[in-house]
Amino acid sequence: MNNYHTHTQRCQHAEGSVMDYALQAKKEKSSVLGMSDHTPLPDGRWPHMRMALSELEEYIAEIEEAAEALPELKILKGVECEWAPEYINFYQEELIGKHSFDYLIGAVHWFPHHGEWLYIGDADTPQRLVSYARHMAKTIESGLFTFIAHPDGFGLGYNQWDENARACSLDIIASAEACALPLEINGYGLRKKKVTSPAGALRRPYPLDEFWQLASGTKIQAVCNSDAHKPSDLFSSVDQARALAEEFSVPVIDPFER
Repeated sequence: MNNYHTHTQRCQHAEGSVMDYALQAKKEKSSVLGMSDHTPLPDGRWPHMRMALSELEEYIAEIEEAAEALPELKILKGVECEWAPEYINFYQEELIGKHSFDYLIGAVHWFPHHGEWLYIGDADTPQRLVSYARHMAKTIESGLFTFIAHPDGFGLGYNQWDENARACSLDIIASAEACALPLEINGYGLRKKKVTSPAGALRRPYPLDEFWQLASGTKIQAVCNSDAHKPSDLFSSVDQARALAEEFSVPVIDPFER
């Protein structure tokens, strides 16, 4: 079992070092570990949930040191990224070019809406959901990313399944299918506190059964990750994520074996 979505203490909302994760992966008899902390951004945007640009070299060195100390474990160097046009050169020239990152994960935690950036949990109206879907499509179509993390994460804010949620999901699925880009079934959402629908029913914020049911029968492929925020969760909920994929007949792949 491999995992490509992990966060260290550098992102300010997780715990553990790269070595802590590497030792956990060795303990779990994994052969590949993907490190993917939230990327620093050249303009310092959203600093409360990511490392500073000044920490990037230290992050890279920490990955390389762990790989040298545990040669039996393949450690991939990655980051989880927000998409915006102004970051394209940084991602291409700095991360992929200069620093030779193995992969970039595309994710939408923030999206533009009427001239301001909103957090994903604020995608709580049909109009905001449209903006989220448009930004997710641009993220997918950028061609920068190996897979897309928690594409159905809009469920954090939009807490009902209706025609608006369905239309948003169909747009995301269509973009990913057209670009042949895998979508992640995210294990962290399976561990998060449940949200309450307008009807008073409890459900998980994501992954959304309805989203993956729509993906069934398409050419969508799924990547199942734990989205670990501490080493002990390195493979937490991955089996549940795979079971969800199996339930809706969505093929699970390893993105590095494609």
